[in-house]
Amino acid sequence: MLFNSKRNFKDHMMHALVGFFVGAAVMSLLSSKSAEHKAVQGTIMQSPMFNTNDELFLGSQTGDLPPARRGDYIYKTNTYQALYDQTWTKGGYPAQSCWGCRFATDIVNKVPFNNMLDAGTGNGALVRMMRSHGKSAWGIELSKAVLEQECPDMLKAGFVEPGVLTNLPYADNSFDLVWSSDVLEHIHPEEAEKVVSELVRVSRRFLVLTISLKGHTKATAANNNEAGRHTMLRPRKWWEDTFRKYGAVVNRELFWAMQEFDKRYTGSDLHACQMEGDANDGGLYEVCKIDNPWLVGKREQENLRKDRMITTENMELEPWFFTFRKLR
Repeated sequence: MLFNSKRNFKDHMMHALVGFFVGAAVMSLLSSKSAEHKAVQGTIMQSPMFNTNDELFLGSQTGDLPPARRGDYIYKTNTYQALYDQTWTKGGYPAQSCWGCRFATDIVNKVPFNNMLDAGTGNGALVRMMRSHGKSAWGIELSKAVLEQECPDMLKAGFVEPGVLTNLPYADNSFDLVWSSDVLEHIHPEEAEKVVSELVRVSRRFLVLTISLKGHTKATAANNNEAGRHTMLRPRKWWEDTFRKYGAVVNRELFWAMQEFDKRYTGSDLHACQMEGDANDGGLYEVCKIDNPWLVGKREQENLRKDRMITTENMELEPWFFTFRKLR
């Protein structure tokens, strides 16, 4: 009996020790998984628009290496470069104006990226601002004259360069983010699909654009040769369908975070309404003016406009955001 009692005691002690070590191992594993989960949550919290699949397609999130280039690239220009050279350098656009700068901080805080392309960078102001945020930012611009006049330092450093959006010099999948601020409404309709395909081609994952849906940048729009005239006006669906055709789908969560809507405006609130678009290519849509002050460009420029435009079909206020993820 004594022998059996001792043996039973030893058996119980052995089971207890095994249970202790197994329990400790399980708790350690759960603790590790919990810490790992919190780390992932922390990453997502820093970038609210982050999708868990996005990190699979982004490049290194550190460093400032120049983007890879196409081996067959040859610089080309187009028929309307001279017009934009004159507009940028002879007072058509304000010095150091920057349409996208108003939203740069929003994008930095909402989209995970390190390197980016500003497609149609103008005077390079957005590239300069993104670099001040620690981003590896690069820009391409039709007007070589504005680069030479307003950002010669960045032109010399290679951060910006002259070129056209139908013929980008970069290799496929070169940028975490491709950005463009009120540029695509200035291209010619026959160029549109090529431009979209090029922007999607060089993006690794994200594309964020503002594309104007109104007819002109100025009240005095009688001169159709003016660079302010918008030559490529299509409804939202046309743009979204075209980007989808070339492999980029709408990033809905970022769109809802960026695009402003206001359904309060009706009837007498709407002024100077006009139909825009092309009845034979995407259809027509109505755009109206409303009394709604908004800040344009850099905050320090204090460029407060007293009215803005709204598309009546969906009550979207300018600027009109287009946000995409590239499918890979």
